[in-house]
Amino acid sequence: MQILLFARDGVGDHIRDAVIRTIPETEVCSAMGSLVSRIMNPSRGPVVAVLIAGSRSEFAEIQLMKWLLRDICTVLILPDRDADTVSAGYDLHPRFMRCLDDDGEEIAAVLCNMLCRPAPDQTAWRGMSYPKWS
Repeated sequence: MQILLFARDGVGDHIRDAVIRTIPETEVCSAMGSLVSRIMNPSRGPVVAVLIAGSRSEFAEIQLMKWLLRDICTVLILPDRDADTVSAGYDLHPRFMRCLDDDGEEIAAVLCNMLCRPAPDQTAWRGMSYPKWS
């Protein structure tokens, strides 16, 4: 299983750094077009997609990709904790969801746990783990 991390330059650097430090073979995309292209190229094997939305407009772009993400294990990093943003995040059915200001080391640890598990078919990743939002 591979890690595919999407974050525009300068967004979520603490998360990107923690993930790359923990899983050096992480593939990083900083443009939406390259992310879509990579997701549509399944020949490289199963992927855990870490999607870091730095703003609501960036999150709206990710929401437009919902049909591409349906069979991919997704870790979603939201731009804020607004109730509407969190609700929209649930609609993408991520395996794990946090916010941009959360601890990058925790997110990297979750990714390690995902990688250590045997690779069942992609539908097995449908179980969800969400934080308590205050």
